[in-house]
Amino acid sequence: MTSTDGAPTTFLELVKRRTSHRGGYRKDMDVPDEAIRFILEAARWAPSAGNSQPWEFLVVRDAKVRQAIVDLAKKQLKEKIEMEWVTRRTRRVGSDSGFVHAPVFILVLGDPRSIEAYPVRTRLDKWQSHYYSSLSNAVLTLVLAATSLGLGSQWLSDVASPYFTTMLKAMLGVPDPLQVYHLIPIGYVDRSLRPNPRRPLDDQVHYERYDIAKFRTDEQVRDSLASMGIRSPNYRW
Repeated sequence: MTSTDGAPTTFLELVKRRTSHRGGYRKDMDVPDEAIRFILEAARWAPSAGNSQPWEFLVVRDAKVRQAIVDLAKKQLKEKIEMEWVTRRTRRVGSDSGFVHAPVFILVLGDPRSIEAYPVRTRLDKWQSHYYSSLSNAVLTLVLAATSLGLGSQWLSDVASPYFTTMLKAMLGVPDPLQVYHLIPIGYVDRSLRPNPRRPLDDQVHYERYDIAKFRTDEQVRDSLASMGIRSPNYRW
């Protein structure tokens, strides 16, 4: 698919180029304020259920505060490794502190009061899916905007755990009922990473009716995860 200005091709290239940088952030290159402003401007235009716009963004540049956040990540990582070991006999969970040198952290906060935007039945039936999908839309838009500027990013979901959330809210003065959703490190990176592989498109798409011939067995799902998932030896951190 092409157009006179090449926009579809350019967008697809951007999406394919985006990946999570769990390290490699350059200490010698800061991110200008206008770049962060561009990224946040893009994020606020993300789609949200009922146009509820449940997000707020907390930008952290202070080096001491960023280090304190990294220290929290390291502390939580110990428990994460222990849980992985007793359950799966592996300590391979990736590093939650490789973003230590990213010069900017963006904390994505959610405001659950925004669910009042939904129709009554929606609010009662499935507010969680609408609320969290809205926040995830903002995160995806944010990291794509960062990629478009040649910046590396990562979305860190562990900050939403009870311990991490409690400590972050106290440290940064985040009031209730706001919730900590994701932490996004932003910075220039000194390495180019290839995204992890994706399943073939034709295996995932159905037309008019579900093609039962494409339905995966449990074994096929396990094999796919073993070759491409986070526990695969080929997974690129």
